Amino acid sequence: VQRQWVYLEGIFSGNADLKHLLAHETYNTFQSSSAEFLGLMKSIQQTRLASSCLSIPDCSDTLSRLSHRLSKIQKALRDYLEQERQAFPRFYFVGDEDLLEIIGNAKDADRLQKHFIKMFAGVQSIQLSDDKQNVIGLCSREGEGVALTKPVSCGGVKINVWLKELQ
Repeated sequence: VQRQWVYLEGIFSGNADLKHLLAHETYNTFQSSSAEFLGLMKSIQQTRLASSCLSIPDCSDTLSRLSHRLSKIQKALRDYLEQERQAFPRFYFVGDEDLLEIIGNAKDADRLQKHFIKMFAGVQSIQLSDDKQNVIGLCSREGEGVALTKPVSCGGVKINVWLKELQ
């Protein structure tokens, strides 16, 4: 349970946009599960002996319930990521953590620079316009640049839409 909670806490606390992207119910379920888990951990912390944890009311049932809920949340998150990958297949080239970072930073194309090499062969980074709203070129690992004939708008557009246009 602790491992599941730590994984999900890192995702939900580090990504404010994620609560808008996932189903409202999933985010709320995590918040209530997190509060319940932290409350149980405080109770466990106050005990001096491991055997004393057995005297905490409904400890085993609470851990079992939390495990079930956190598993459902992880499944919902995996389903969401799979949906994003189906919308833009190059997302299959990046891991779950990277994809969450990409989705979470979709409004800041400059912060996505490190992921382009994973999604596009030969592309190390993108060149952005001064206002950072348009992709105007591509750069290779060797430093060679290619200007796009038509800029690709990345401001205010869903990430998989402008990445499809870029490919």
